[in-house]
Amino acid sequence: MTVVSTDRTLLTHRQRELAELQRRQGRAGLSPVDAAELGALHDALPETATGTDQVTRLLTRSLSLDLPIPEYYRYTCMHAYGWFLDLFPDDPVAGALLGLHTTLTDLLEVEREARDAGVRQECADERIKRLDDLLLTVRGTVVGPLFRAGIGDLVDRAALDPELARRTGLLAESSRFPRSGRPEEHVFLRSVQSCELLFFLLRRLAVEVVAAQEEFPARAATRLELAVTCARLLRGVFHMLLTLTPAGFMTFREATGAASAVQSLNYHAMEISIYGYDPRKEAVFDSIGHLGVLNSPEIRDHQPLSAALADTTDPRLSADWHELDRVLSKWRGAHYRFARTYLPADKPASGGTDGAAYVKRFIKKDACVAGADPFSGLPLLSGFLYH
Repeated sequence: MTVVSTDRTLLTHRQRELAELQRRQGRAGLSPVDAAELGALHDALPETATGTDQVTRLLTRSLSLDLPIPEYYRYTCMHAYGWFLDLFPDDPVAGALLGLHTTLTDLLEVEREARDAGVRQECADERIKRLDDLLLTVRGTVVGPLFRAGIGDLVDRAALDPELARRTGLLAESSRFPRSGRPEEHVFLRSVQSCELLFFLLRRLAVEVVAAQEEFPARAATRLELAVTCARLLRGVFHMLLTLTPAGFMTFREATGAASAVQSLNYHAMEISIYGYDPRKEAVFDSIGHLGVLNSPEIRDHQPLSAALADTTDPRLSADWHELDRVLSKWRGAHYRFARTYLPADKPASGGTDGAAYVKRFIKKDACVAGADPFSGLPLLSGFLYH
């Protein structure tokens, strides 16, 4: 059962029908005819569509028949987040944190409405508590250079600004599409989407620190401190996800099909921007078409944060770098434990990997090779990535 709250003024009557059709039993429950019709509807609209047609494209892009979209991106609706971040060309960090707040708030509303409707899930009360804690941290996060107040102030401003309110509402609507009709899937999907935003934030902040550390050390220190906050939020999202039990995870896993985080550009690019290129992943990148760009000379030559700060004499940068590395190491360990606990050993992992064993191989970062050019990878590494 799917319980959602919807601002009915955001979508037309027809668009609400389109959304409800995809949510009723989840996208995996669509009949072949319905899926094809939704995909054809998207493909018939121009890429430059605006207004109502643009919203329809957002709601249906994942079902496109023409676009070669990897399964991971059909599942995670990252196109909706890319569209949302276009509103923040001058400060995508603030935009991504607002998108994170929107995503977690929407999950919290779904969880509370499910609880109030009597759709009980194991650990639901603890999940709601952890979501509340996460949102408090997001609201209190201070960003710059344009928004020097907390994200909470931007959230409050968005509620009063018609365009920002419309964008945040449409982001929630156009990304709330689980594959199954199982209530347990909501926490998983929203956690994956939140992690994607945090991967982008960590990567963006890492390249900003590297670019600024020599000429603008104070700015570099501020951005690195924010990166530490984002890493802690990443751990917090995972802590919240662990309220989903292995049995609950298995109720919808089959419906997610071949959607696998190993296909995530934001994740791999985040690790490259922080630790450097890992030659052990060369074959993985080559085998997954859209990841092949990560094997380019520009990405291999990029100087990561770890190399840029290896010999820093700035005590603030040194302390925050070690804290960032520590928190990310803890997160990778938690990711491995999740894979080991939640992925049955007798079932193949999605994405063509060997599941927990694959995750374990990349917990340590000693095999990463650091490039020497802090700017070579920026055209790719500084933007939000999806396919």
